[in-house]
Amino acid sequence: MDKVVIDANVLISAAFGGTPLDAVSKAFSIGKVYLSPDIISEVEATVHRLATKLGDEKTKTLLSLWTKFQSLCEVAEPKRKVTICRDPKDDAYLSLCAAISADYLVTGDKDLLVVDPGGASGLPNSLKILTPRQFLDR
Repeated sequence: MDKVVIDANVLISAAFGGTPLDAVSKAFSIGKVYLSPDIISEVEATVHRLATKLGDEKTKTLLSLWTKFQSLCEVAEPKRKVTICRDPKDDAYLSLCAAISADYLVTGDKDLLVVDPGGASGLPNSLKILTPRQFLDR
């Protein structure tokens, strides 16, 4: 059973359908999806930041979907912080991947997509960092 970590932007985009939603659905069909407290905080902050653009109805829908999504995930607290990404806030994803020995990190973030797990200290050599489209095509 594969272990999958999904970036906050992919999670939020999934609420609107398309490739991100298909990637999230596939993640649940092939294994377990993991969150960390840092990632939960990032998603919640992003939803609140988007609230003015989305309006009340869409924000409520998004929060409802987020609550349902969280209930389906495993939560893990990384004991050690991986600090190799050129955007330090993205290290939360890499730290979680290291803590759970993730098989996949699904992201559209260019700072994460350029990370070489094989050459990065602390990351599982088998970790694949993929866009939602690449993940679906596997």
